[in-house]
Amino acid sequence: MTTHRCRLLLVDDHEAMRDAMRDLLSSYEGLEVIGEAGDGEEAVIQVASCKPEIIVMDIDMPRMNGIQATNVIKKSRLDIAIIGLCLVHDTYTVEAFLKAGGIAVVSKERLDDLYPTIQRACIDRMR
Repeated sequence: MTTHRCRLLLVDDHEAMRDAMRDLLSSYEGLEVIGEAGDGEEAVIQVASCKPEIIVMDIDMPRMNGIQATNVIKKSRLDIAIIGLCLVHDTYTVEAFLKAGGIAVVSKERLDDLYPTIQRACIDRMR
């Protein structure tokens, strides 16, 4: 019997942060990091080529931020769950991200919350 692995796209403008997330998440069974992007524009392009089920998206990025990218992605791919990452967890940012179509926001200072959030999104997708 084959176990489903949730396909993840990691999006952050800091390579060290993407490396840390990839290292953390690759230690969990059931998750597969299938792509990475350095900004929102790159994330939009990656969605078409790597077909992720879940995106972990930094909210504060240059060129196209995570809110803008989430808005663009959700217009064509309602099936993708997008989890926001932010350093400053202010109400305005969280509300704007959720309004754009994101499902949750995790603080970069609490990356230990990321896996349970992804796990919930994977379970919700399978229902």
